[in-house]
Amino acid sequence: MRIDHLIAGKAVAGREYFETVNPATQEVLAEVASGGEAEVHAAVAAAKEAFPAWAGLPAPERAKLMRRLGELIAKNVPEISRTETDDTGQVIAQTGKQLVPRAADNFHYFAEMCVRV
Repeated sequence: MRIDHLIAGKAVAGREYFETVNPATQEVLAEVASGGEAEVHAAVAAAKEAFPAWAGLPAPERAKLMRRLGELIAKNVPEISRTETDDTGQVIAQTGKQLVPRAADNFHYFAEMCVRV
């Protein structure tokens, strides 16, 4: 599998790629684009361009989107946990019971902060 950059909602090929390897099996999981200065500048420019639209959304709409991200992560904990375990070598109990569910919880927490602050 080859994973490109995602900049301004579009896949952008890297000039170079690195292999991500399962530390337990040494299996190559993917080739991932390695970003350089040009890709960083493009990503920052895209983020700056996108920010006014995000900032212009009413807080309840931002909260709704963030809540949805949390729901999608929570719904896919087993798959995301397995991927994270394969990529990092962390035990599945840690990724599946702590790290990935915590990511979902973080989105839910900040969704609530959108409407409380």
